[in-house]
Amino acid sequence: MYIPCFVAKLTPWWGVALYLAFGLAWVFAGDALLAQWAGTPEQIAHFQTWKGWAYVLFTSALAGWLLARMRKVERQRSAAARELAQIVHHAPVGMARVALDGHILWANGCLCRMLGMELAELQAQNIRKIVQADDPEQATQQLARLLAGEIDHYLGPRHYTRPSDGHVVHMLNTVTYVPEEGDEPAHLDCVLQEMGEIQAARTALERSETRLRLAVEGSGGGMWDRDLVRSRTVFSPSVARMLHYTGDDFARDFRPRERLHPDDRERIRLAVRYALASGEPFVEKARLRCFDGSYRWFMARGVRHLNEAGQPDRFSGILTDLTRERQVDERQRLASTVMDHMSEGVIVTDTHNRILSVNASVTRLLGYAEDELLGKTPRIFKSGRHDRAFYEAMWESMKRTGRWQGEIWNRRKNGEVFPEHISMSVVRDAAGTATHYVCMFTDISDEKAQHQRMEFLAHNDALTGLSNRLWFCGQLEDAVVQARGSGEHMAVLHLNLDRFKDVNDSYGHAIGDQVLKDIARRVQAAMRPGDLLGRMAGDELAVVVRHLRHADGAAAVARQLIATVAEPWRSPDGFEVVAGASVGICMFPEHAATAQTLLQGAHAAVYGAKALGRGAWCFYTEAMTQSARDRLALESRLRQALAHGHMVLHYQPQIDIATGRIEGAEALVRWNDPEEGMIAPGRFIPVAEVSGIIGPLGEWIIGEACRQGQRWRDEGLPALTLAVNVSPRQFQLTDLADCTASALRKTGFPAAQLELEITESALAEREDQALLTMRRLRDLGLRLAVDDFGTGYSSLAQLKRFPIDVLKIDQGFIRDIPQNADDMAISAAIIAMGHSMGLRVLAEGVETAEQLAFLRERGCDSFQGYYCSRPVPAEVFAALVRAQQVR
Repeated sequence: MYIPCFVAKLTPWWGVALYLAFGLAWVFAGDALLAQWAGTPEQIAHFQTWKGWAYVLFTSALAGWLLARMRKVERQRSAAARELAQIVHHAPVGMARVALDGHILWANGCLCRMLGMELAELQAQNIRKIVQADDPEQATQQLARLLAGEIDHYLGPRHYTRPSDGHVVHMLNTVTYVPEEGDEPAHLDCVLQEMGEIQAARTALERSETRLRLAVEGSGGGMWDRDLVRSRTVFSPSVARMLHYTGDDFARDFRPRERLHPDDRERIRLAVRYALASGEPFVEKARLRCFDGSYRWFMARGVRHLNEAGQPDRFSGILTDLTRERQVDERQRLASTVMDHMSEGVIVTDTHNRILSVNASVTRLLGYAEDELLGKTPRIFKSGRHDRAFYEAMWESMKRTGRWQGEIWNRRKNGEVFPEHISMSVVRDAAGTATHYVCMFTDISDEKAQHQRMEFLAHNDALTGLSNRLWFCGQLEDAVVQARGSGEHMAVLHLNLDRFKDVNDSYGHAIGDQVLKDIARRVQAAMRPGDLLGRMAGDELAVVVRHLRHADGAAAVARQLIATVAEPWRSPDGFEVVAGASVGICMFPEHAATAQTLLQGAHAAVYGAKALGRGAWCFYTEAMTQSARDRLALESRLRQALAHGHMVLHYQPQIDIATGRIEGAEALVRWNDPEEGMIAPGRFIPVAEVSGIIGPLGEWIIGEACRQGQRWRDEGLPALTLAVNVSPRQFQLTDLADCTASALRKTGFPAAQLELEITESALAEREDQALLTMRRLRDLGLRLAVDDFGTGYSSLAQLKRFPIDVLKIDQGFIRDIPQNADDMAISAAIIAMGHSMGLRVLAEGVETAEQLAFLRERGCDSFQGYYCSRPVPAEVFAALVRAQQVR
C-alpha cells in the first residue's frame, strides 16, 4: 500500500507546530503590511477585522484537511497491518517474535503447526530450549554481533524433536533484531523453515538437472551457456570429455576461436553474429582441435536469450561430436564409390530374384542399361550351357550355407556367351530372415585365355611354337623308355645355326625372329611322322629321329635338315637372308642310354661339326665328352688360380735390329700351378676366352705389366716399352680404355712406355666400335700395335682408319724363311707397307740368323724370338738389360 512520506510522518505534535508557525507568520506579516499601507484608523480597524476572519477561515480549512488526511493515513496503516498479519499468519514458514531472553512473544500458525503446540502454549516456552541450535556456541556469537549492530541478520541451522514420535526436524533459522520503539520493547524476529522442504526442492532440481544432463550426454553432446554481459561461458562435463581435456579448468583453457580450424573460423564468426542479431537458431558444423592435437568434426546448435530490456544477454546450446557420424558417412560414401568403380559387376535382388540395383560394371560387362534390368530376373543372362541340375545344386548350396561361388557361362545383350566367376550370398535381417541376394561376378574371358596361353607356354616356345626345352626333355624321356622296351634305335640331332648372331646384328632382332620362325617351320615340315622337334635355346634346335635301322639313317636326316635350313628367307622388302646349320648326332643306345646323356652327347658333337666347317654334321664320340669335362675342370681351376695369385708374367725381349740392343719386351702370361707346375698359355687361354675369364685375366695382365715396368724404372733400368697382347674377347667384353687408364693411374707407369697389341681380326669384327676404343686408348698416350698382321681379312683402307704405331708380322710368315719364297715376299711386302704408312714393323718368332739377316736386309725395325731369348721371368729379363748396359 502506498502512503506519501510527508503524510505518513505527520503526527499531532507536528500539526500543532505547523499551526503555530502559520499563525505567527500571519500576525507579524499582516501587521507589517498594515503598517506599510498606513491609512486612517477606521481603515486599519476594517482591515484587521477582515484579516481575522480570513485567518479563521484558512485555519479551519487547513485543520479539516489535516484531520481528513490523518484519518486516511490511519485507515491505510490499519489495512497494511491487516495485510501484513494475513501474510504472516498464512506464510509457509514459521515466524515468531521472541524476547531477547528467548521467550516467545508471538508465533504464527505455521510455527505452531511445525512445533505441534498452540499459541498460548508456545508463549510460555523459551524458543532456545524448544528449537535448539546445531552449534550453540556459534549461535551465541552471531546473536552478540546482531545486538551490537555488526550484522543486520544471521542464519543458522536448528533442530526440533517432536514429542509425539521423537522425529528430529531440521530447520533453517533467520534472525533479525528489532530495537525498542515507543511502548514496543526490543525483540527478535525469527523465521524458521523446514530443511526438508528446501532439500526436496533441491532434490527435485538436481533430479531435473540429472535428467537433462543424461539426455544431453545420451545424445552424444554437451551443453554450453555463454553470459554475454559478463563474457563467461559454462560447459557441461561432457564437452570436456568430447575434446579429450584432462586439465582442471576447462572453461579457462578452452578458447574456441583458437581451436577452430583455420578454414572454419570466419564462417563460424559470421554465423554467431547473425544468430545474435537476428534471433534465428544457430546451427553450424566445424572442426575443433582437441586437446590431444587431433581435429574432430562437431555440430553446434544454439539460440540467443533476451533480457527484460530486449537485449541479448545469454547464448546457449548443445555441442555434438560428429566424428563417428562422419566416419559412417565416409564409409558409406567410399562403399558407394567402390561399388560404382569396381571392375566386378554387382547385382542386388529381392528374395523373388527381381533385380533391385546394379552397378556401372554390370552395364559395361553385359551391355544392358540399368532401366532394362530393374525389375527383371537374372534369367535373361542364361547362356543355355548349364542344365537344370546345375542351377538346382547352386540354389541348394545357397539355402544350406547362404553362399555359392564358382564359374558360370552367361550371355551378353549382344548374344555373346562368356565365362564368369560368380560369388553369391544371402543378406539377412536381425531376425535371420533372408531379405536380399547379392551377386558379384567377373568376366574371366581374358583370364581363361591367359591360362590357355600359360599352358601353351609351359610346353611350347613362345616364338616358334615348338616344344620348349622342358617339354622336349619330357618327350625324350618317354621316347627313351619306349625304345628301351622295344629295342628301337633312335638318334638325337642337335642343330646349331651358323652365324645367326650376324643376322641379328646386321638386320636386327625382329628380322632374326622372322628367320628363326621360318627355319622352325621348314624343319618341322621336313620331319618324318613320329619324330620330335624342340627349341633348346636362342639358335639351337633338337630333333629326335625314331625307328632307325642304322646310323646312316641319322646322317641322312642331318643332311636333309642342313639343306632345309640353308634355304634362303625372303623378306617382304625383297632381300634374302641365308643361315646355315651344324648338326651333332648322338645315337641310342650306341652312344648314350638316357635322355640327359643323349642331349649332352648331341650338344658336344655340334662343336665337332663346327670344327669340320660350317654346314657339317658329326657323330658323338666319348672323347668329346671327356674334352668338355676337361675344359670345365680347367675353367674351375683357372678361376681359383686367378683368385689365389698363381698367374705370373714372363717377358720376351724385343730387339732393335739396327743396334742389336733390347728396346722393350712383350709380357706373356703363365700359369704356375702348384700341382702341375707351369702351364702353357695355349692350354688355358682358349678356355679363358670361352668362359669369359679372359676379361678379369686381361685386366690383371695389364696391371701387373705396369707395376713391373714401374719397379724397373725405380731400379734405374733404362726406358723400356712393355707390350701386352689383348685378346679379341677381352677387346669386346671389357672397357679396355678404362681399365688401362686405371692401371696407369695406380702404378704411375708412363703411358708412352706401354704398348697394347690388338689382333687384326679383333679390329675387323666390329670396326666402328674398335675404332672408338682405339681412339680412346690413343688419347691416353700409349702405343698401339696390330698383332698377327697378315692373318686376318682386313683391308688397307680399314687399317688406315686406326691410330696404329706398330705392325707385328705373324711368326707364321717368318718360320719358313729363307726356304719359302712366298713367306719372304709377304714379309717384305708387310715391311714396305708399314714403312709407307709411317709405322714401325716388328717380326715375331725369329729363331735363326738367316731369318734375322733377311729382316735386316728388308729394313725391318725390330724382332723378337728364340734367336734372342725365350720368354723369361722378370728378374732374368732385368739381368739381361743390365748385362747389355755393361757392354
